[in-house]
Amino acid sequence: MQTVRVFLETHICKAGESIQQVGENEWEIQKWTARTYKTLGNVLASDEYDIHPPEDIVKMNLKPNSRRDSLPLSAELKQEALLKGWLVQEIRFKSDGRTPLSSTYRMGPGLAEYERLKRQGVMEADELLRQTLLGELEISKSVLHESFIQQAQKFIVEPKDEESWGKERVRKFTEFLIAYLQLKRQQSDMEFKEIGAVYYKRIGGSKVFDAYREPFIGRIEKWIDAPISEIGIVSTGSIVPIFFAGNLTGKFSQYSIGTVHATTEIAVTDESYVTTATVLWLVENRAVLTRMAKEVDFLKDTSSLIIGVDGQVRGAHRKLIQQLCRSSSIQQIVIWVDYDTAGRIIAKDIANLTEGLSMRFIGNDGNVFTSFQKYTEWTETISEAEQEMTLRGPAEWRKWISR
Repeated sequence: MQTVRVFLETHICKAGESIQQVGENEWEIQKWTARTYKTLGNVLASDEYDIHPPEDIVKMNLKPNSRRDSLPLSAELKQEALLKGWLVQEIRFKSDGRTPLSSTYRMGPGLAEYERLKRQGVMEADELLRQTLLGELEISKSVLHESFIQQAQKFIVEPKDEESWGKERVRKFTEFLIAYLQLKRQQSDMEFKEIGAVYYKRIGGSKVFDAYREPFIGRIEKWIDAPISEIGIVSTGSIVPIFFAGNLTGKFSQYSIGTVHATTEIAVTDESYVTTATVLWLVENRAVLTRMAKEVDFLKDTSSLIIGVDGQVRGAHRKLIQQLCRSSSIQQIVIWVDYDTAGRIIAKDIANLTEGLSMRFIGNDGNVFTSFQKYTEWTETISEAEQEMTLRGPAEWRKWISR
């Protein structure tokens, strides 16, 4: 714990200034030269302090360098805060060394120490969470995807989150993973809300992770390149649809060229889809999918299958795309997304899934690129735009896939 003198020297005194106690709760700000010294001001600060400030003091969110001319506190609480060291009052003088120039309230040593201990407690709690998760992952190695284990280990040991999540979201995700792993050892399948309910064991526990449902599921699906149901979370309150046009065949279903079809993440988990198509179009927007689906002759002549990723490559999309790239006749991938930051992210994501196959990236002025790097360099030179601005038609589409 800092002494009051050290605190005032560190946070109140400017360069060349010093502090001297002149009374029980009064300190003088001085500036010495080789021959003289000046009194620059006074600080009202208790020479002892308490480290348990009330909520009204804490919620003002004062920092060591904060200065407030007035405070939303009663006169009684303000006086108590000065006596217990939660606040100090800094009074600066004019050049005569006597006449007050300004008077401000600032964070005191008691409040500063409370905040330090609070930060230290959070750091210790976060470290305990990290170590707990690493232990749970070690125990779970034999029953979970290797990719899931590796990505979760990377997540917890990396000093900076790769998706730039804030501390609170990282903390909640760590708790979610611990809760999931502990429940997974008891049962193979579970509902999303069940994870929080079993972990917290209190009223409202089932809702703790609700606000983070989409980002948590999205991140795990990216880790495993499959729907969340692959790791036993079988019901998340929604079913993810996948819209497509072209021929597609599974164990329980068969689709033909002629209209827009839809399957779901549940079907993708249970099916092993194949296609006779040789060109796989992966488009961001549904308008592009529905427009191309109307050109039946084009789809037949070019042996094309079109899948809409709806602006977000979910686990179901990942699994279906990888199924088709591994076990079907696909020879060429055509990636057609919006020309903005989100589009580049989607294009990169898809390119990583289909690595090894011939790829085409479609530009907004009939440009066609065969590498993601060249496509990225081009997108950085243009204004943002949507796919629909240059939708064109079969004649142009044929040129893109024949280049």
